[in-house]
Amino acid sequence: MSNHIQTAVFEHQFWLQVLADHSRFIHDSLYPSQKEDIAKANHFIRLFDQLHMQAQSINPSNAVTFSKTVEEPVSQLKAFKLSIIKRHLTGQMGIHLTPTFVNHMVNELEEYERIVGCLKQGQEPPVCHELHHHLVWLVDAAGHAGAINDQMDAVENKLKKQSKTFMKHFEQFYLKAVELTGYLRTNVHHFPALNRFTHDVEVEMKLFMTFLKELEEWEVSAEVLSIFTAPMADHMYREERYYLMKLAESSRPADNEDHS
Repeated sequence: MSNHIQTAVFEHQFWLQVLADHSRFIHDSLYPSQKEDIAKANHFIRLFDQLHMQAQSINPSNAVTFSKTVEEPVSQLKAFKLSIIKRHLTGQMGIHLTPTFVNHMVNELEEYERIVGCLKQGQEPPVCHELHHHLVWLVDAAGHAGAINDQMDAVENKLKKQSKTFMKHFEQFYLKAVELTGYLRTNVHHFPALNRFTHDVEVEMKLFMTFLKELEEWEVSAEVLSIFTAPMADHMYREERYYLMKLAESSRPADNEDHS
């Protein structure tokens, strides 16, 4: 299997599962009165589950066609998410997700759109500068940790403290990533402080992933008091693993020319 096909299979399987998860999270958080939105969310769940299954059969003859096929459903889901945010901001939305949580879902979807834009041309997505991935995923990780804190029962003080600490660390990392990105305007794209920053992020992320695995196991066995779910923990874990993989990919080619 060529590198392009391997990349297409991997990216589509990862992202289509993420979008199916998003559709489930939205569905499960909607007020019962939001009947039309519930129906739409159900539609997206079925659609992205089906596309995720089909992605397993990508081959050289259908890879480009498949990438073009997913464009419209992804665009429709983006419009649905933005509609939820818009109505949330004007007090017309009944949902148990905050606008920022849904906004992070839009950020992720737009990263998939960027990748699909390359795959539909029969091209591999360019290797992005590591700071691109930091800006996409650190704010998301902070949101993950914050959501865990919010969904823990008040008596789970230790777990709430742990999740709040992760949230603060990821927020601090994100602010640093914003500043480091500004330094790229000097056309110096690799420097010691950036190397240390990425290393520190990787260490913290691995600790957070261990925390997520523990939470997932405890949720399955009902050992933790919360409304946080095992599927949510698994979803977060997969995203953090993808983030680390992309950081490793970015650090491979020293002469990487794509600094987006």
